[in-house]
Amino acid sequence: MRYKWMLLLILFSLTPLVVMGIISFSISKSTINDKVTQYSEHLLYQTADNLDTRLGIYKDMMMQVLNNNEIINMLRTLDESAAVSYDVDSLSLTTKLSTIVAINQDVQSISFVSQKHYIKGIYRWSKRTRTEVKPFLLTLDDGSNFRWYSTRYGTYVDSLNSQSNYVFSLAKQLYKISDDSPLGIIAILDIREDVMKELISKAVSNNEDLQSFVIDGRGMLVSYPDSKLIGKSVTEVLGASGYEQIKNSETGEQRFPLTYKGDSLIVNTKKLHSNDWVVVNVISKAALYQDSNRLLQIFIIIALLCIVFSILAAVVLANSITNPILKMIRLMRQVMSGELTVRYKAKSRHDEFDTLGDNFNYMVTRIDELLKAVYAEQDQKRVAELRALQAQINPHFLYNTLDMIKWTALIQKANNAAEMVSLLSRLLRISLGKAEETVTVEEEIEHVQCYLGIQKFRFNFNIETVVEMDDDVGLLQTPKLILQPIVENAMIHAFVDRESGGRITISCCKVPGQGVRFEVADNGKGMDPAFARSLLAEPTSGAGKTGGIGLANVDERIKLICGKMYGIEIQSEPGIGTTIRIMLPLMT
Repeated sequence: MRYKWMLLLILFSLTPLVVMGIISFSISKSTINDKVTQYSEHLLYQTADNLDTRLGIYKDMMMQVLNNNEIINMLRTLDESAAVSYDVDSLSLTTKLSTIVAINQDVQSISFVSQKHYIKGIYRWSKRTRTEVKPFLLTLDDGSNFRWYSTRYGTYVDSLNSQSNYVFSLAKQLYKISDDSPLGIIAILDIREDVMKELISKAVSNNEDLQSFVIDGRGMLVSYPDSKLIGKSVTEVLGASGYEQIKNSETGEQRFPLTYKGDSLIVNTKKLHSNDWVVVNVISKAALYQDSNRLLQIFIIIALLCIVFSILAAVVLANSITNPILKMIRLMRQVMSGELTVRYKAKSRHDEFDTLGDNFNYMVTRIDELLKAVYAEQDQKRVAELRALQAQINPHFLYNTLDMIKWTALIQKANNAAEMVSLLSRLLRISLGKAEETVTVEEEIEHVQCYLGIQKFRFNFNIETVVEMDDDVGLLQTPKLILQPIVENAMIHAFVDRESGGRITISCCKVPGQGVRFEVADNGKGMDPAFARSLLAEPTSGAGKTGGIGLANVDERIKLICGKMYGIEIQSEPGIGTTIRIMLPLMT
């Protein structure tokens, strides 16, 4: 009943909370998802527009260089000269270019290359071999179009110092201004990658959970927050499946979910108008749902507090109902065990339990009165019976009469009859002479010896009996009449098929740390161990009884007098014999 009440109260209190919490969490999760996705797309468009604007500025700067007639003439002269070295430079060209690029600090260097020369503009490449220059000659195939080159790590030197930076490049072929014929010379504008990284970081500065970067048409990272990954494939960041989805986009704009390295991601992409580069925004769903997860944590905490409160309230309410019932049950169990002094103490609540308690107290009181009346009546009957028995058989009268029979038999030369009467007199003195439940070990041994003497005269059997008793146990106390039933059992059952050679050994000794041990052993026919164990159970037939007192009765009487750890142990094997041990405490 207690647990049913507790479960009922908890369910009624928590069900509305759980339902409302789940609905609130679902709505907030959906709302946050929509808003953050829209915000991410807005930042993506803003970043792409800013990058397109900045790349357009670089194109305009390049056109300022390409439309300057003086610079064109200088480059034609330097390229047509038969220079000794592959790379050439001109102070006047450097001075002219410095004036143009001074207004834009984003530019790292301007260089010019052709099939014959590398011409220094502003700063000189540290590596100026034909192998280093060759990739940029592909611009000659583009005619008058611009060509963008992905980010690389470049080192630039001059007469004073050197600089190393990540740069991306804009390249375009030069044409004569007069007739627009190609010169076979390519202008290369190297721009610091930090500029692009700064533009992207400003756009996403308010959202640390959003990651934005730029890749080229081949899927190589042009700009990335971690500079160590610049120039590597986007598969390092989004995996092969992420790159495939970006590459297969037909419109240049898309949004798709992605799972990479166990993280659930949402990826937004937008292709730039200036070239084939793509701006990518990546947001983790874990970060996306961070606020909703925090809401879930708060809900869980509130739910736990409500659970604790509900449990406490349910326990208090359930206890107020079930405790009186449990108390009544405990009292009933005490009454069942025979303790009739218990009473139910009411708490003056004047409810149904107080009424039940009053009725219980009345019932127990009446039972106690009736039992006392029955006990008194039984005691009176027992006293009357004892008095009648004593009137019939007065012990002194019985002993004197037996003594007279003995002397009469001796006078008439009936020695066997006299001996039997003497043994019977001694046996009755031990068994009936004292009202106590215990006798000395000597008296118990004497009692069984008297019994054996009488049996020899009665049946003239030839069973050898041996009695062994240590000197220090004779005056110890033992429950009386415990050996005679065991010896009688051995005489009746152990030697049924044997006419001679029977032997019964009775011994008594102290066992250190345990107490006193009696042992009755015979070499009779023995019995099955399972049947031997059954003899200590409550006998249901004559098989387990000996003269009206069975082994189970003796074992029970020992346990009642000495304790449950003491009693009889039977060890028997068919064809070998039986040994019965009696363990008793040291009683003085």
